[in-house]
Amino acid sequence: MTRAHTDTILIASPFGEERERLAGILRKAGHGVRATSAIDEAVESYRENPASCVVADADLPGGGGAHLVGLLRALDEEAIVILLSSHADIEETVDLMREGAFHVVRKPIQPEQIQVVVSKGLDQQRLSRGNRDLKSQLDINEKLAMIGRLASGVAHELNNPLDGVQRYVRMTQEGLGEEHETLQEFLDRAMSGLTRMTSIVRQLLSFSRNVAIENERENLRTMLEEVVRTLSPTGSHAPIVDLNNPYLDFQVPRALFQVFVNLIKNALDAVETHGPRGKVKVRVEHDDDRIEIRVSDNGIGVAPENLKRVFEPFF
Repeated sequence: MTRAHTDTILIASPFGEERERLAGILRKAGHGVRATSAIDEAVESYRENPASCVVADADLPGGGGAHLVGLLRALDEEAIVILLSSHADIEETVDLMREGAFHVVRKPIQPEQIQVVVSKGLDQQRLSRGNRDLKSQLDINEKLAMIGRLASGVAHELNNPLDGVQRYVRMTQEGLGEEHETLQEFLDRAMSGLTRMTSIVRQLLSFSRNVAIENERENLRTMLEEVVRTLSPTGSHAPIVDLNNPYLDFQVPRALFQVFVNLIKNALDAVETHGPRGKVKVRVEHDDDRIEIRVSDNGIGVAPENLKRVFEPFF
């Protein structure tokens, strides 16, 4: 499951007196408590708002506590479920724990015992979360190291041909007279693109060496207009990029150019199948010393399972 656990205990018992007694013991120990009386209620409650620990009666109707353990572990493989039983012997207790129960407590319930077991369950939950976060961080670091190596290789491979192309474009510009105004404009645009590419190569090299990217400044209006002009598709059946870009004499870091490129390019990718009905809107709003740039489109949106990966490099 992707949602964070709450610091609460979920009680599942068909016996009202047992639920009330457990709730009182756990609340007195400082825990938040939610109570249900059936398996389907417990599963739905956990699905809506996962609990840190579940305390369930082994005799729940509809399959018993063991069935609840299976359902909850299917939702969340790290679910901590403590079962209460008045008849489980050692062999049955071992079987229940093999099936995923964290612990089996014999009834009648002793307040001190249930508090200790719940406390151990919460410690286990925190440890599991800590290990999960550590693994996630290690995965991220490994990906960043791999991307660093890739960035270095790509940057070095691009550097030499870029230098050569820029040199030839510059020589062509110098050789053309004023009568070739249109060609000069085309070459200016080509040089602008090459300059951007050179900047990206420098950033890749900086990233691969773990050096801060040069934070040069550029006019926001000019930057957005260049991004839109560069990315806007052509043709009568192409999506439309609608830019609302009021005059703002505001300087922003040059590194934002690539951010805008990525946002608008992703939006265009999302609406390309719509043809001329596809629309990407770029809106700039200014409020005192705050500027907000919104990029929206009429595409299908991001799949829920991909939301957590949107800031992952090259995803």
